[in-house]
Order: sequence, then structure tokens, then C-alpha cells
Amino acid sequence: MAVIKTKSGGYATIGNFGSGYPAKSSWGEPIQVADPGIPLLQYDPAERDPLAIWKSQPSVRKVVGFAARQFASIPWHAYERIDDTDRERRSDSPAERILQDPMRNGLLSGYQFFETLMTDRMIYDFCLAIYVPDDGLIRIPPSLVQIKSDHFGLPRQILLTTPAGEKDIDVTEVPKIMTWGWHATKAGGVTPMKTLAAILDESARAVEWRSQQWANGPKITGILKRPAEARKWDPEHRARFQAEWAEWKNSAKAGGTPILEHGMEYQQLNGMNPKDANDIEGRQLTDAEVASAFHIPPELVGAREGKYSSIDAFRQMLFGPTLGPMFSEVQQAIKIGGLIQALDVTPGLYLEPNREAGMAGSFMEQARVFQTMTGGPVLTRAEGRSRLNLKFIEGTDELIVPMNVTEGGQASPTDSGEQNVGGDNAAPEEREDTTTI
Repeated sequence: MAVIKTKSGGYATIGNFGSGYPAKSSWGEPIQVADPGIPLLQYDPAERDPLAIWKSQPSVRKVVGFAARQFASIPWHAYERIDDTDRERRSDSPAERILQDPMRNGLLSGYQFFETLMTDRMIYDFCLAIYVPDDGLIRIPPSLVQIKSDHFGLPRQILLTTPAGEKDIDVTEVPKIMTWGWHATKAGGVTPMKTLAAILDESARAVEWRSQQWANGPKITGILKRPAEARKWDPEHRARFQAEWAEWKNSAKAGGTPILEHGMEYQQLNGMNPKDANDIEGRQLTDAEVASAFHIPPELVGAREGKYSSIDAFRQMLFGPTLGPMFSEVQQAIKIGGLIQALDVTPGLYLEPNREAGMAGSFMEQARVFQTMTGGPVLTRAEGRSRLNLKFIEGTDELIVPMNVTEGGQASPTDSGEQNVGGDNAAPEEREDTTTI
């Protein structure tokens, strides 16, 4: 059991989530743990299991996996707000460290934690992770969570379902990360799998039909016709011709020409081919529909031909309007869930995703932009050597500014050249005399 401090300042006792179940018996066979199921209040016989859809539908797994992995690739940083115009990075804050090592035992990385959490959010329209001092950040499967709402649909209590005979665990006041989508009458959201059920069922039936066509439909492209008046083949002659024809048909004699005997003719037949099956088009359509349902441009997952002029435009679209709302949602959930206060009592501390790390271009692109923004170099020689993994040299830790870069002068060292000397924008006494004599 673990005693933890709640958001309101009191204390709560919850179960020991770190113990779990043994993986194997004493003789080495796996132990099957029964599915805890879904509480009766949440059971809907007409609703399909989102996990089963995720396992069986390539389009859902492709789109959800793409978004969750991209979200998880962005690091989270802790900052202390000094005032409205100043903040200080706190990389040693426990709040930042726990997002990098959620379980504090090296068995679960921050990337894996956020990938799993966002997969829950997209598949179930709900996700929850609670903070337990003895175990760290624990992701709770959505099927084990009950959200009790009032008649306005507002959340009032968060319960974790336990095995039969045990009392459900109340985690309402436990520090947590929790988000969900919209529902008409209660909190908890509506899984997108219910909305996509018709499209995914149609896709499944189309795949099944194409499989049956490939298995049962005729795939030959032609037949050999032999005149009725032709001499009857003896078994040895027939077997020799069949062997030669099979050798030519299987491309062992690619580029050659088969020789037909006794007036035989080859007649083309229109059997099933990949173009008639529309296999690729059908899969791309399903990918596009699923991507649109998750508010992801189909071009980002390859469901439609992209028209981005550069990789930079791709990054801006991905980490801007596509994943931006998801980052804002989780950031606010961390703030109001009491997670920061339970880990670090520093006033004004907050966590923020470093989205610029995902949108940043190459080192060369960043160098050009920062040089223009600052009007001069932004790295010392020592910092430049460190990027090349070279040894530090004394006297290289000072920023060098070229003599041709002064305040109010050129914007950057790269602006020097004939275009800035004697041009139309120069002073009258500095302009070159171009009068023809």
C-alpha cells in the first residue's frame, strides 16, 4: 500500500500497483490472467472493442501509431517563471525527470510512456496516468477506469476497477494526468472506433472479398487450343511438351518464344488482375478516412500525395496545427492534475513540451536563421568544437564578432559584398561615377 499526498493537501492510501502478477509458474508455463472486464455501467453490447479494431485494422494502427510516436518524440522541459518576461530552465527538477523515467527503474522510458498514453487517448478517447511515490507514474488502462458524473455531465469521482470482491480505488484526489473527449451526457468521451465502425467494416469486407477472389478466381492469362483433327499425343510426347511449356511460362527462358505444335493456338483470357481488384486504391481510401477522423492530414501518413514544398513545411504542419492541440491538452492536464505540486514545490514551476525541437530544421538552416536574427555569430569556437566532439582548447570560449559587423551596420557577416558598396542605396558621395565620356 502507498500513502500519497493529494491535491487538496490531505493523504490517500491506494493499492500497491508495483506488485502485479507473476509471469510464469514454477514449471515455466505462462500464467493466464483473466481479463478484468468492463464495469456494467460502462458496458454497451452494441459497441465493438476498440482494442480488437486496433489489432485487426492496419489503417487505424498506422494513423494512431504515427501520431502517438510523433507526440512521444518531443521532450518535456521544466521552467521556473521569474516574472512575465523571464523564465529559467530547471532541468534538475523532479517534475521533468519523472517524465523521462516514469517508473524510476529504467524499465519504461518517457517515450514509451507518452506513446502508450496517447494511443489510449486516440483509441478510447480517454487516458489516465496516476502518480504513486513507490512506483512512479502508472498508466491505467481505460477499461479499468470509471468516471462518475452528475446530471450535468461533469466529473465528480474517478474510480479504478479492482478484481471481484475488492473495493474499487478512489483516485479523485490523486495526482494524475487525465484527458478525454466529448460526450453528450457524461464525462469520459466517445471512442472514435464507434464512429469509424461502418468504414472499417466495409474495408474488412473488401479485404475478405479480394482474398476470396485471389484464392478462388481464375488467374490464368490464356489457354492453349489444339485442333480436334491433330494427331493424338502419346503420354511421353505430352509430358515432354508440358514440361517445356511450364519451363517457358515460369520465366526460365525469359525473352524467348514458345514453339507450338500441330496447329496449336494461344488464346488470351481476361482473368482477375491487381488493377481490377482496386486493392491499393481501397487501402488508400481507408487510410485517408481514418486519418481525417483523427484530424490528421492524409498526406502526413502517405494516404494522399503530398504537395509540401519542403520538409520544413511538413514539420510545421505536423507539430503545429496537427499535434499542437494534443500538446496543449496534456500540458493543461499536467497542470491541473496536481502532478507538478506533488513532485516539486518550487513556486512558478511549469512543464512545457519542446515543440521547437521537432520543428527545427537542419543545423545549416538554423545557423542562417539565427545569424540573421541576431546580426552576428551565435556560437563560440568552443561550442562549435563540442558539436564536432573535439577537445576543448583554452581561449576559444569567447564569442568572436567580425569587424565588419557593428551595431547599426550590416545585418550579418554574410551581407558583405559588392551589392552593399556603391549601389543605388549608397550615399551620393559614395556612389560610383558611371558617366560615359
